[in-house]
Amino acid sequence: MEGEMIQATEVSKEVVPEKPKQEKGPVSYLINAIRETIAILFWVYVLVKLFAFDIDVFLMNKLLPEFVWLLNLKFFILIGIIASIWLVTKNKHILSWSLHVFFYPAIVLLWKIPFFIFKQKSWILAFAFINSIISFFKSIKYSFITSAFFLASVAIIFSFSNEKLLWFATAIILGVLLITYIHRFILVFKPSSIFQVHIKIFSGIRKHGVSSFALDESIKNLPVASLDQKQMEKWTTNLQMSVLFNRVCLFAARKLRDYQNSGLNIVSYVLTILMLIVLTIFSFAVINYGLFKIDANLFGYSVAPTFFTFFYYSFNNLLFNSIREIAPTMPISQTASMIESFFALFLVVIFVSLLLSVRSQRHAEELNEVIKGIEGQGKDMEGFIKDEYKINSIDDAMAELEKLKAGMAKFIYKITESIQ
Repeated sequence: MEGEMIQATEVSKEVVPEKPKQEKGPVSYLINAIRETIAILFWVYVLVKLFAFDIDVFLMNKLLPEFVWLLNLKFFILIGIIASIWLVTKNKHILSWSLHVFFYPAIVLLWKIPFFIFKQKSWILAFAFINSIISFFKSIKYSFITSAFFLASVAIIFSFSNEKLLWFATAIILGVLLITYIHRFILVFKPSSIFQVHIKIFSGIRKHGVSSFALDESIKNLPVASLDQKQMEKWTTNLQMSVLFNRVCLFAARKLRDYQNSGLNIVSYVLTILMLIVLTIFSFAVINYGLFKIDANLFGYSVAPTFFTFFYYSFNNLLFNSIREIAPTMPISQTASMIESFFALFLVVIFVSLLLSVRSQRHAEELNEVIKGIEGQGKDMEGFIKDEYKINSIDDAMAELEKLKAGMAKFIYKITESIQ
């Protein structure tokens, strides 16, 4: 009887923990999905509101025009909603949700994307992400200036009706688009500085980390057996750092070689072309919309066009196609149409051919130089270890670290397995 009770108790102990998991799993997933959706919608709203147009006013006018006046009270409504939610939730929940929403872009860049790459266990994706971060910061000045002028001009065209301002904004958008194409064209032939950053990082560590690699003069020429405990710890630590640097160099070179062979750079080229296509379509949609605001007689149309009409017109014009809804009828609007067609030719004929041939070849050559440079840093460190520590090979150094039970010996062997 007691045995049956014990068995029943054990069964209940095994079953009880499983029920909460089955009940909380979908709920937790739903809560996370709601939080992600709120964060995405919030930042989409902020970006559109700041850089495009008053999306809240537009939606209210379309859906609930009789309640447009509520937008004047949106701040107080938002505070009221937060207070109501806070009333029925715990402090930590409302705080965590608020922080998650407000810092969502940083969370995506610094946590979600790296965590996704870590889960994939793909060093190819890791290097692609690292290179994109390096590229962003190296071109941040150019990107900020061109984006600022472009967005300011778009805002002027959507918000003002002054003819001089509209002409100025239209010219700025066309100029920014032309500069973007020229910049991309130059990058096809210009050596990339992104990969050189990898060499600079390793050479910088090698140069400024001498104290972590080299032995003190007081113990440099002493036999290992004669070292006291403190000296032995210093000897082991420095040898460990030297071997680790050698292994990391060879590991990075190996993974960069895998990245090179993956052909992921082709994806980058395709994304660049798609970005240029979208930018060109949107830019000429705004330009034509600005021309229409300057003089509606520049275009012939069956019904009063909206911005989407001009976007549709620009999309078809890039494909050398015409639409019935709107057509250029005056020299200025026809010139804008011809310029867009020129950009289409420039994009298709020049960029596709060069980005997928010349740039691809330069990419391989530049990456080969970087890989050789990093491998050279690793080989130099191996020679340094032989001279500094009087050890015959890197394998002997690793064996010595394992014998001395160095803290990172297992990690070093793990990296070595990835190199071989």
